[in-house]
This record gives sequence, C-alpha cells and structure tokens, in this order.
Amino acid sequence: MSIEANRLKLGSDLAELKRLAGWIESQQELSGETSFAIQLCIEEAVANVIMYGNCGKDDRLQITVHLERNDEIVVAHIEDNGREFDPTRFQPLSAAKSLQEAKVGDLGIHLMRSFANGMHYERRDGRNWLTLRFVAPF
Repeated sequence: MSIEANRLKLGSDLAELKRLAGWIESQQELSGETSFAIQLCIEEAVANVIMYGNCGKDDRLQITVHLERNDEIVVAHIEDNGREFDPTRFQPLSAAKSLQEAKVGDLGIHLMRSFANGMHYERRDGRNWLTLRFVAPF
C-alpha cells in the first residue's frame, strides 16, 4: 500500500482558494460528493487560516498544504506561520436560529468535524499544524 504525497504553497489571499481547489482536484482520484466534501474541508481550513491567522504588518502569512493519499485514506496537513489558531478547541456548532446568526469560521469548523474522520492540531516551532484525516469508504 503506497502513499502518494504532494505539496502546495499558498499566499494569504482568499483568491488562492480557487487555485487550491484546482490543485486538490488534480491530486485526487476520488469522485463525486466525497471528493467535494474533502475539498471543501481543506478549503475551509485554509480559509480560516487566511481570515484569522494574520501575522502582522511585517510578516507575510505562508501556508503549505501537504496531501497524502492511498486507497484507504486521504490525509491533509495544513501548516502556516500565522497566529495560533486551534480549530479543534471549538465545540461543535449549536443550532443557530438563522444562517446570519452563525459565524463563518464556526461553520467551516463544523464542516471539518462533519466530514473528516480525524482532526489534530499542534503548535510547533511557532507554526500551526492542522491534520485532517479521511478514511475509506470514500
């Protein structure tokens, strides 16, 4: 069972999500709704980093997505040099009365919790490391 791995470096602009989506599609041999769910989770994780990971005036936010896959698992590692932001510490989204009442970041974290089989965060060497694991059946 071999694992294929690929890496993409992203800038700090939300427009990079379009490039990320195309890259994920080109890396996966998944189909249909599952591929879309995995792509959406990774995009939401990166969007949260861009929105909440502001480095400051002098530092530029650097994001790297590392995707590993085989027939049984897809693992996305998202690494960045932004402010500490641990999505695993947020509780699952409670039922909001309306979409406007829910926070965008909370919705992204709720999506990641709904589709990913595992989510792990750690702060290492001044960098955020988020791992999302998706297990077959896809």
